[in-house]
Amino acid sequence: MAEKKNNTKTTQKAEVMPEVMPDEVPQAVQVEKNAERRVAVRLPRLPGQNAIQEEFFSVNGKNYLIKRGETVEIPEAVAEVIRNAEKADEYAMQYVDNLAQAEKDKKEELGIQ
Repeated sequence: MAEKKNNTKTTQKAEVMPEVMPDEVPQAVQVEKNAERRVAVRLPRLPGQNAIQEEFFSVNGKNYLIKRGETVEIPEAVAEVIRNAEKADEYAMQYVDNLAQAEKDKKEELGIQ
């Protein structure tokens, strides 16, 4: 059981722990919060000798330059940005394909080649 003496807590092992105010966060807790889960990713190489084989990402003020064709470990937040960028690219390509098909359909409807 803990006894309270002069703003300190005493445990049965006689370890003295200062009381933590709500605004203060112990350093060990800060380290755990800052420790971010990392995941392995591999960006595919781009064809062509002159293609840029590095990709730049910036998340929360931190910059990352990822080499294409190599497996690297990056924070989960950066991996999420990469996934979102891939989804946006896919959506854009689908949109362009739909526009091209709509134009083709319209030309057929009007009898234009």
